[in-house]
Amino acid sequence: MSRDYTIGIYIRLSMADEDTGYGNKKESDSIGNQRMLINRYLDNHPVLSKYPRHEFADDGYTGTNFNRPQFTAMMEKVRHGEINLIIVKDFSRFSRDYIETGNYLECTFPFMGVRFISVNDGYDSEDYKGTTGGLEVVMRSIIYAAYSKDLSVKTTSAKVQMMKQGKYVGGYAPFGYRMHPTKRNALAIDPDSAKIVQRIFEAAVAGSNTSAIAQMLNDEDIPTPGQYFQSKNGNTKKFNYMSEKISWDVAMVLRVLKNQVYTGTLVSHKRKSCGVGSRKTVPQEPIIVEGTHEAIISKETFLLAQRVIRRGNHEPRKVSNYPLRGLVCCGNCKRTMTRRKRKDGSVFYTCHHSNHDRDTECRVGEKYSESRLEDIVYNAIGDFLAFAEKQAVQNREVGDIRKTAIKDCVAKLKALQTQTDQLKNGKLRLYEKYTSGSISKAEYLKQKTAFDEKLAENEEAIQKAHERMQELDSEYSCSDERVNQVCEQYRNQTALTFELTHAFIKAIYVHDADNIEILWKFRDIYEDTEGKK
Repeated sequence: MSRDYTIGIYIRLSMADEDTGYGNKKESDSIGNQRMLINRYLDNHPVLSKYPRHEFADDGYTGTNFNRPQFTAMMEKVRHGEINLIIVKDFSRFSRDYIETGNYLECTFPFMGVRFISVNDGYDSEDYKGTTGGLEVVMRSIIYAAYSKDLSVKTTSAKVQMMKQGKYVGGYAPFGYRMHPTKRNALAIDPDSAKIVQRIFEAAVAGSNTSAIAQMLNDEDIPTPGQYFQSKNGNTKKFNYMSEKISWDVAMVLRVLKNQVYTGTLVSHKRKSCGVGSRKTVPQEPIIVEGTHEAIISKETFLLAQRVIRRGNHEPRKVSNYPLRGLVCCGNCKRTMTRRKRKDGSVFYTCHHSNHDRDTECRVGEKYSESRLEDIVYNAIGDFLAFAEKQAVQNREVGDIRKTAIKDCVAKLKALQTQTDQLKNGKLRLYEKYTSGSISKAEYLKQKTAFDEKLAENEEAIQKAHERMQELDSEYSCSDERVNQVCEQYRNQTALTFELTHAFIKAIYVHDADNIEILWKFRDIYEDTEGKK
């Protein structure tokens, strides 16, 4: 019996592909090649060529984990029954983690009724009904995983070699420069933004501190590096969150003044990855190559500016993981507030970014006591824990009812599908009787109408059963289990700690002294808001 499909075409390009991020190409040739190969396969397939297709392409994402936006979007459609066939060029495009690949092929997809095809591997799950893909699939996935690690090492080594040769390997040019129009892995001066860089260094050498320079740039409506980048590259996601309002701050000015690239020097490889697929990095001795491109300012000017900013020779400050670190934000501009200590030892937060903006709605100069904020947060987490515990009890009761309802729904669906198959077979036998002359045309049409009516009733009942299944699925919060685990871990906490706050809280927005908003990491805990309190 044939089955209708909605096809999800999944395409992925590794971050290691040298074609990624260079020039103005919207997507790499590798993406185009994968698309062409898959569509050609579908066009030539005797059955699948007629079904609708939806494409999901992750350009520049590693295959060692599943943290990919388009993969997530595709799986969301799978969960809602909108896609029931996934096709890829080969297993490595889907994933290089052989354990997770096996889990999807042997557990997730069969349970969801999803057919999976890997074109170059000659794999079609339709050929393995009732079994797994066998040793061949497992070995192929292990080889892909090993290849990914080897490729990562080779790619990193190649990039390091290019850095030592003075080649620029970044995806985008730093502020003040642009990618060289004729030389690959080289920088050329961007006249408009270079003037801004020169202006900043001239002001610093003249004695202006970073605060005064930021104020000057804001007064003259000079765009920030992010805003300038967006004006030149509006079709990219980089800096797409940037506000249209010009707002230079001390940190932006410092980044310009401390960047040696403006002296014609490339400083690369300051940090290294902790492993394949890991986002964690650690500092290391950088690669420094002088005279790689045209300088915007002289080395003498650069050194004079370092004396003015008074930070060049300071030892790096020790990072202290105090409870609210990185969480307290201005309710107006949404930026992280600055933490300061008074002479008496008390600590407060203030919106430092708006000090250099004359036309701001932020509460400039307003100070918010850290101890008061900590009390508010600690009490809020206590309320959260109590509410979550109460909800967990209710969820367990509802969960038992839900499991029974799902079990009944599955049984009903199986019975309806069996009845549908029987009706279709009966209709086929009826037609055979008619063609053999056993029954008249009138009798055939009468009985056929009866079969069609029963089939229509069954299809309607199956549709309602599927809708009920979706309702039951939507009633269950997929984050409940994670919430319960976190709550269990911190239930007996007697003091506010860095680990406690960062386990529960995403951000704390301070609008004023009496209006403080907490953005939780978990949704649907409080019914009256979406993760906020």
